[in-house]
Amino acid sequence: MKAYANVTRWCFAAILVAVSMDAGFAQSTPAPRPADIESYRTTIEPLFMRGRGGTMPGFASCVMCHTWQTKLRFQLETPATPAGWSAEQTRTNFEMITKLVNTASPETSRLLVKPLAPAAGGLGHTGGTFWPNRNDAEYQTVLKWIRSLPADRYVPAPEPALDFTFFRSCIQKVFQNPKEGQIHCSNCHGAGQMGFAPVPAAGRKEWDDAEARRAFAVMTRLVVPGNPVQSRFLLKPLHPDGGGSYAHNGVRRWQTQKDPEWQMIASWVRGEKTGNSCS
Repeated sequence: MKAYANVTRWCFAAILVAVSMDAGFAQSTPAPRPADIESYRTTIEPLFMRGRGGTMPGFASCVMCHTWQTKLRFQLETPATPAGWSAEQTRTNFEMITKLVNTASPETSRLLVKPLAPAAGGLGHTGGTFWPNRNDAEYQTVLKWIRSLPADRYVPAPEPALDFTFFRSCIQKVFQNPKEGQIHCSNCHGAGQMGFAPVPAAGRKEWDDAEARRAFAVMTRLVVPGNPVQSRFLLKPLHPDGGGSYAHNGVRRWQTQKDPEWQMIASWVRGEKTGNSCS
């Protein structure tokens, strides 16, 4: 009887654990410290409201774009009043913003490298460059805030590696083959920070290895490894009705995310597509 009772208690405990996990009661990340939310509210959130002199890239405040372009990785709540966000909105914004920081390596935080000039190590930003270098006072303010957070609390999961061979063999073919009635990607994206489709030199129809690697380097700034639906390259040419970005100066190559070409590139971004087979 004693052995039976022990087995019964063990089974009952196992059931409780399983039910708790199914119900979402499994151990999770500790709640944010109130002091961290308060420091965010007083130090960081005002930067998003700061007027920068206009509405063009490099001059628009963060809220001009990052409250309504819902598919971007950085989406703030629409401020409750012209003065700013409510306490509940601040908490929501904090949870989103901390997904853009890396407290184990603050200088690599996406919150820092997107508005930073590419010449200083930035990733490029459709909204323009806010900080010409890492000595900029605003950059230093954000860096100091990230360093004030618990070092092991806000660390992103490792991102999958993007396979260059698949990019060279399969992704670049997309640039060469416009859909009916559309133009080549190279017409707009042949050079510059968004030059992922440069025209092959010397009259060639395909890129050599050096050209392909330069294009690959640009592409790595336009995708979020592991996350297709937050990757700029997959959202800009996607129709808004299918979940794409509202703003794109070029054509809408894909109407929905079910498009086989979109799915192929998404699989590559997730790290699932490697090698030279495009099937």
